[in-house]
Amino acid sequence: MHHYNLSNEEAEHVRNVHERSFVFDGAFPMLGFYKDEQAEIAAFREGGLVGGNATVSSDETDFYGAIKNIRDLRNLIERNPDKLALCTGVEDLIACKKDGRIGMVPFFQNPKPIADRLDDLDTFYELGLRIFQLSYNNQGFIGAGCCERVDPGLSEFGLRVVERCNKLGILLDISHCGPSTSWDALKFSKAPVVASHSGIYELARAFGRNKPDDMLEAVAETGGLVGIPFFPCLVKRNPETHEVLPATVEDVIDHIDYAVKLIGIDHVAIATDMATYGSRTRELTKDSVLRVTRLVHPEVFGVGPTDRGDPYPVGIDSHDKMPNLTAGLIKRGYADVDISKILGGNWMRVFERVWKR
Repeated sequence: MHHYNLSNEEAEHVRNVHERSFVFDGAFPMLGFYKDEQAEIAAFREGGLVGGNATVSSDETDFYGAIKNIRDLRNLIERNPDKLALCTGVEDLIACKKDGRIGMVPFFQNPKPIADRLDDLDTFYELGLRIFQLSYNNQGFIGAGCCERVDPGLSEFGLRVVERCNKLGILLDISHCGPSTSWDALKFSKAPVVASHSGIYELARAFGRNKPDDMLEAVAETGGLVGIPFFPCLVKRNPETHEVLPATVEDVIDHIDYAVKLIGIDHVAIATDMATYGSRTRELTKDSVLRVTRLVHPEVFGVGPTDRGDPYPVGIDSHDKMPNLTAGLIKRGYADVDISKILGGNWMRVFERVWKR
């Protein structure tokens, strides 16, 4: 299991810190839960995860697609009531920690399901939506994604969406947003804003997806956080050619380290952006960004295969290996209380501030 050679005493320390922590995954696809349900659940449980933001809207999801995805998620939970739970409030996640279930928080990566209908936000809120990204990779009614040629920022409708999300208690996310749209969200939101699964641009030059220092500082100023991803093209790449390079858990921790030094321990978290099934098989969904977008936008998603996934960082390439992250942070000299913040305490803090129930 352990990526590091640990003495019994060190292994015990890792176990204690990990078990005490509220380990939360800031973004993951549902692929594994539908392809190999029990193996995916087992990996989450073995990794000590309390829950995560479950993607129920991605590249091609329209209104009906999102309804279906939420229904599929609820059916999955109903099949596994002792292992999974739908979480729409902080107390739901606290209950999951107590009874050993995995809390699924519905997350729209693509705002396409609401199109230009503001009241549909309320509809999806009632169905459990609690985190909402203002654009995916392209131009939408709200704002522009990181693959657009021009990013004009938030539209008039986008400003109303920000306001409505603030009012309802839906957390706003700018991970895939273009620069102007991101800056507008940070300026106009009255509540904390997150970059749920974005890394450090200085360490891996993924345009739009990894954020520059000044934007990370602005995220922290809203009270939000950056969720450091394990998604290979965001972890390590050649700055000139954009070739995605092999990485390890240490490279992920380099991003964490950089962020902690820049914006402080209270504003840094993790987001695997990984299906353990997908990491194992390297299978891509038909609307995967690597299949659809990589050839056109290597500056965003890197240079690499388009028919299969890049290998995830060694030592952290499945959810059951999450304790390796804890071990690595201990080795870097992080205090136990700070490790707990990074592993998920900071997500809980943001949810407590933003969610209304």
